[in-house]
Amino acid sequence: MRSRITLVAVLVGVIVLTGALAPNPLARAADTAPVVPMGALAHAARALGQSTNGKILEIRLTDEAGAPAFEAAIARDGALIYMRIESVSDNVTEIKVRDLPPWLLNYHLEAYMRSIVKAEVPLEQAIIKVEARANAPAIDAGVAKPLSGTNAVLAYFVETAKGKSRGQFAVDAMTGAFIENPGELYEPHTPVDLARRLAP
Repeated sequence: MRSRITLVAVLVGVIVLTGALAPNPLARAADTAPVVPMGALAHAARALGQSTNGKILEIRLTDEAGAPAFEAAIARDGALIYMRIESVSDNVTEIKVRDLPPWLLNYHLEAYMRSIVKAEVPLEQAIIKVEARANAPAIDAGVAKPLSGTNAVLAYFVETAKGKSRGQFAVDAMTGAFIENPGELYEPHTPVDLARRLAP
């Protein structure tokens, strides 16, 4: 019998990020995507993990215009949480989704959620390690590809941005070591993409 996954959409007015999302005149160029300061994504990942007591499947900078914001897909006690951080605040409102559609219980989300519980390295550590190597802020990070019969490597992907340049890295979620050829771990359906489609 398949385990039931519930989805909670969380609208965040305030999770204190100690200035990680403070306006930065150098953080945005007119002809490039918004870029956050070094350490901001790792800080947001740590704050979300602590506030939800969950495991982050993916956290990323949104691709929308305006002030930088993060969105994340988090596994907690068999449930899936979709969170969005728009500004610094301390009020968290959870809105439970009613009448979950049958296709919510898809194998993509189940595979991600089964895989993340086996990770030994915190996601924020992988982000910090990649930023140090790339000398560029991270804008997206999470489980690269769920474990399966054809994939025995549990890894995080981390994407960085510096001006128009983008970098892609993979870090072993068990040892913290860099993995060569991160493109081989690319998964087109990322946890945030899947969760966003289900959020109200």
